[in-house]
Amino acid sequence: MHYAEYKHADPSLVHDMVETFPFATFMVNGDRGPMVAQAPLTFRDGRAAAGALEFHLARVNPIAPLMTPGTPVTILVQGPGAAISPSWFNASFQGANRDRSRTAPTYNYVSLVMRGRLEFMPDEALQAQIADLVLAHEPQDGWRLEELAPQLWEGWRRAIQGYRLEIDEFDLIAKLSHGDVPDDRPGVVEGLRSRALQDDHVIARLVAGYDGTPASLRAQLRALRTA
Repeated sequence: MHYAEYKHADPSLVHDMVETFPFATFMVNGDRGPMVAQAPLTFRDGRAAAGALEFHLARVNPIAPLMTPGTPVTILVQGPGAAISPSWFNASFQGANRDRSRTAPTYNYVSLVMRGRLEFMPDEALQAQIADLVLAHEPQDGWRLEELAPQLWEGWRRAIQGYRLEIDEFDLIAKLSHGDVPDDRPGVVEGLRSRALQDDHVIARLVAGYDGTPASLRAQLRALRTA
């Protein structure tokens, strides 16, 4: 449903998207159609400007036999999304006889699709990826990897496979009402906050602070991580 004006080509934004929304969906072609798995990502510097991704999956995952070195993989990072009602466009449609025949509901969302080819990670890199996941997502006084019993740690690592993917291409979409009439945006923000369903508050924050530029999107994503 998106158009070119909602796309971002700045590769540095990939890092911010992955760090803000690290839980990803992986898609690989199988004999009966696409196979899907999910796991959190760790962003790494890569050979290209967009960087690289590391993650791990259980070896018993049904997708694992297809996840071999050189396999092309599509990775989706789905950010927040929310339905937008034209009844919130207070500037465009005012008064008792307002004509809304040339507008319709839409959807605001942020998403990132990345593609590349798999590499297996050696055990040392896998340990570093897991340790970085713990540091990224545990509170400052939370659980630490060093607390895990060494024998259990060794056994668990044998049950998972680590992967690395250099990002060959990406498609980043931020549809956040910036293409609408500017004076309608406060009504959209108010409508989202009043409805307060699912991702409404997050989308309201993004709409309120986003002006369509890469710098603005980066600032809004980083603000979400520190809220």
